[in-house]
Amino acid sequence: MHDFSLRHGDGTARALSYLGLIPFVAGILLTWPPFPELRAHALDATAIYAATILSFIGAVHWGRVITAPAEDPLGSLWLIWAVTPSLLGWFATLLPITWTMPLLILGFVLAWYGDRRAVQAGLLPDWYGHMRDRLTLVVCASLAASLPVIF
Repeated sequence: MHDFSLRHGDGTARALSYLGLIPFVAGILLTWPPFPELRAHALDATAIYAATILSFIGAVHWGRVITAPAEDPLGSLWLIWAVTPSLLGWFATLLPITWTMPLLILGFVLAWYGDRRAVQAGLLPDWYGHMRDRLTLVVCASLAASLPVIF
């Protein structure tokens, strides 16, 4: 009976997820000419946003494990995995930007791989896996577009 039920509102989750790509694309666009004065700030802002989103992605597994109706024999491992993207994102933001962006890309690829494994195991819905495929592609392409600017 809730309007925001995910069982009946995965469209809301999809819409919010795709809208979440805007800061990635906009941030990277601001690093390229004709905005040289914005470059450093845009790179930092994009890296911080990426680290935040990595935390959000990991939290999906945390929430899934703690709300599961039955005991999950791998629950502890999934909980450990759930905090890994946030730690990787945080660590990446402490490094020079030439290391930050490649490490964030790696973080998104690893998070995608974990999500795909969860979908294949039936722990997450198929629509989520397909959505994550597209989101990860755009996020990684956006972050990779910063590499010529920072090197």
